[in-house]
Amino acid sequence: MEWVKEFYNRQYELLTNNPLNQILRDDLVDKMEDLLEEKPRNLLELGGGTGQFAVAAAKRGYDVTVIELVPKAVVRMKALATEHGVEDSIHIIEGDFYEAEFNHPFDCICYWDGFGVGSDEDQTKLLHLIEEWLSPGSQAIIDCYTPWYWANAAGIEMSFDDIMRQYDFDPYHCRMIDTWWSVNDESQAVTQSLRCYSPADLELLLTKSTLLLDHSIPGGAVDYDKGEYEERVPLHQAMSYTACLVKSRP
Repeated sequence: MEWVKEFYNRQYELLTNNPLNQILRDDLVDKMEDLLEEKPRNLLELGGGTGQFAVAAAKRGYDVTVIELVPKAVVRMKALATEHGVEDSIHIIEGDFYEAEFNHPFDCICYWDGFGVGSDEDQTKLLHLIEEWLSPGSQAIIDCYTPWYWANAAGIEMSFDDIMRQYDFDPYHCRMIDTWWSVNDESQAVTQSLRCYSPADLELLLTKSTLLLDHSIPGGAVDYDKGEYEERVPLHQAMSYTACLVKSRP
């Protein structure tokens, strides 16, 4: 996973001035609330980026802990929390969540749009950590990329502002490959690689866990010919799905 910090640092630099990077993700808070049977007393977000979800959740009254790897993103997250007056409701940690330790369990853990970094062993390790961090009966909400969508997206190239992006797919290892670069300097291109899982694949990672895949919610898909995004499509067409994992009670 040597590429991870370089990729996310560069991605942050490329998106710094993008207006979408400044908008609070109230839609994700709505999604979390729709998926949970009970309101959590506290929640943990993994890979919080610039804090768009964490700050939105804090504004709804949640006690939020968030961990983020990229130092510049952490600085922006702290500024965003201050701008919205919720700095006392967010505990922000800069670091690698594989190395994180917490002194209390969480009622909900969210990992939006990032699961699949590393090998199957890495995902299994992360799921065991999530299992340890959750209180019994609580839920983890994790976005997972689907292999069928990203296999079909291989070769797609797009641009926005002065940023280029190209998709590829590794069929043997079942990984989507996502390369970003500035039109002003292609030599500084960076690439991420994310393992794609069907719900059945995800369940195989949980065989020795107290986490159970309770249900999954299909996400959306882009029609690249029309340049349109459809927010909700059937699972066999979706670019990702949201997995709802429940930690069984003793």
